[in-house]
Amino acid sequence: MTISFPSNFFVDATSPTYSVSQIFSSLAQQSARPNFEIRFFQAQNTAVERFNKEIATFQTTDFGKSKTALLRIKAKQLSAALDLGVSFKKYAVSNRQTVKDTLDQLSELRALADPATVTEFDAKRTQVLATIEKLMTANVTGLGAPDGLVDLKPQATTDIEGIVHNNFATAADITAAQNTIDSLTTQFSAKLDILEINQDIATTIVDNKNRVISEVNSKIDDIEIAEQKQQIDRIKKLQDDLARTFSGISLAFEGSQFLTDFVNQGAVQDQTIDPGSVLNLFA
Repeated sequence: MTISFPSNFFVDATSPTYSVSQIFSSLAQQSARPNFEIRFFQAQNTAVERFNKEIATFQTTDFGKSKTALLRIKAKQLSAALDLGVSFKKYAVSNRQTVKDTLDQLSELRALADPATVTEFDAKRTQVLATIEKLMTANVTGLGAPDGLVDLKPQATTDIEGIVHNNFATAADITAAQNTIDSLTTQFSAKLDILEINQDIATTIVDNKNRVISEVNSKIDDIEIAEQKQQIDRIKKLQDDLARTFSGISLAFEGSQFLTDFVNQGAVQDQTIDPGSVLNLFA
């Protein structure tokens, strides 16, 4: 560290203005600032380390985790219920459409029950069997009304397959085929009504679960955001307090230096009277 001296520090030892007090006063002034700056820098480093620890804690904290534990359990349960509702809706929607297709094809099949259209009847019969095979019979526990497809599907398959052995040789053969198709049409129509009700139920379940999940997640977010804001405000206050503290220390030092310079100039060092001043009359 290099200490610079004022231009009037080295004076003629024989000069009547030369004094030991001037030497000590100048040395004290020269050493005060670097000593202060060293201590100030050390204090700043300590404060910055503390501030950085606060930031690191903020970045790794799971805000609101303890306060939202029960809400998170509820959200998880609702999510599982939603998944079940979505599966149920897919089941009802798919089967509803398949039953509608089956009813349309059964109507076409009945119209083809005639000796003149046996070939077309067999082709349509194959199509009906393929459509019935698409019906899903998974049991979605506790949701909607029982649709009975688990029993109707194998029965319908057997009934349609049984018609193929009949080549409509007589009017009785045609009537028997039509009666079988009519019976299946009645049964599938009843299932369609149930599936339509279940689709509406499934839609309501999914919509309600989505709404409640959204509300629960919103509460969780509110709690987390509130805690984050508290921590951010705490860090901001710490930042402001540190800034005010070090600004105050700096200003206090500058004020002290100014006062020391003023006292030194007025009390320790000899005063120089400007030429022409009225005070020269008393010199």
